[in-house]
Amino acid sequence: MAISRRSFLTKGASMAATAGALGASAAVAAEKDAAEQPKAKPGGKKPRKKKRAMIGACGLSCKACPLLKAKKCKGCASGKEASPEMVAKKPCPVLKCAAMKKIDYCGTGCKMFTKCQKLIGKPYDKAFMAMIAKRMGPST
Repeated sequence: MAISRRSFLTKGASMAATAGALGASAAVAAEKDAAEQPKAKPGGKKPRKKKRAMIGACGLSCKACPLLKAKKCKGCASGKEASPEMVAKKPCPVLKCAAMKKIDYCGTGCKMFTKCQKLIGKPYDKAFMAMIAKRMGPST
């Protein structure tokens, strides 16, 4: 049985495209796996794991918190992560409130977030909270 040149080229092209797509997806998967693996540093030292950013119950990253920068806070936790000892040690009214309500973060767990006097002015600006309240709509 003779195959025409056109038939041969058409079948060959579709097979090549399929093989190329499979090969490309395998290459992408291999690249992704390699990117996720920590790279060894020169000298055989293991790479350090990145520290998890501390996020306070107020929702701010401790690195961006004006209270931490002013040395009025030593770092925080979410309301659910905070142990009773941590809540007792820290003078943060926001953390105490979030822990009492058993919520992680004020902005995602508390209906009074945009009206909270513990947050307005320290750490969130009044204008920022007004903008958030406006965007969230009349329910807050």
